Amino acid sequence: MTEHAVVIAGGGPAGMMLAAELALAEVDVAIVERRPDHDLADSRAGGFHSRTIEVFDQRGVADRFLAEGQTVQIATFGMSVMDMSDFPSRHPYTLALFQNKIERIMAGWIAELPVRIHYGCEVTGLAQDDGGVDLHLSGGEPLRSRYLVGCDGGRSLVRKAAGIDFPGWEPTRSNLIAEVEVTEEPPTGVLHDAVGVHGLHRLEDGTVRIVTTEQQINTGAEPTLRELSDSLTAAYGTDFGVHDPTWISRFTDSTRQAAAYRAGRVLLAGDAAHIHSPAGGQGIGLGVQDAVNLGWKLAAEIRGTA
Repeated sequence: MTEHAVVIAGGGPAGMMLAAELALAEVDVAIVERRPDHDLADSRAGGFHSRTIEVFDQRGVADRFLAEGQTVQIATFGMSVMDMSDFPSRHPYTLALFQNKIERIMAGWIAELPVRIHYGCEVTGLAQDDGGVDLHLSGGEPLRSRYLVGCDGGRSLVRKAAGIDFPGWEPTRSNLIAEVEVTEEPPTGVLHDAVGVHGLHRLEDGTVRIVTTEQQINTGAEPTLRELSDSLTAAYGTDFGVHDPTWISRFTDSTRQAAAYRAGRVLLAGDAAHIHSPAGGQGIGLGVQDAVNLGWKLAAEIRGTA
């Protein structure tokens, strides 16, 4: 059985940031990632806020992200737009950069560090004792680690297997997000109506990124092109001829926080520890900052100095 000081379940931004932090602290760390690589067909999250850029700057890699994104000196609070140019920061702006590029940059960074990535498998079960955690994987040999960190998203299997509750509030609305082809030129800007917020934006590759609030709350099966069409038609009177989706997903404003971020030798970070509405773009940055806060504390504990 392969052993590591720390195994991280989930190789998204939070998992990769934690792996980098631990590797820089000379801790033996590995990532278990269910995907075959870090190439994403869908764009997902849209960028970083100032504090997250500062964190990357502290690690000497901020320029890698800045070179591929677009800086914008505004932020929104509710419906109010705020000027950030006088923020007391070296980076008084937000950075527009989709998650598929963020993950590619981060994967390139940790490839330079002593981080082992077990692609194509995920944690399916665990058992911990006083000395560590035994991990059962879906696509590989079992692993053992002194510590396991769940960075495996809002439906975290690690959190559930560790018996950590996830209390919070049920959703009050649901939204669809997609990238599709269209036959009609979509309007620019954002539409607000009694149901919620809707918006369409043409991307560099010619596809259109759509965010639309559904007429009724849905939390179940994966959304379909028909559901996207119906939601757009209800808001705009047309679906703009949507077809050939690259991806379609659904999110809600459900808010939950883990009752504890630790159970013995199992810890949580990112969406596995907390979920909330993605409005405002705070999620990916919180996951990165979770990893930084956890990284040095976990490294200190492993060294016996905590």
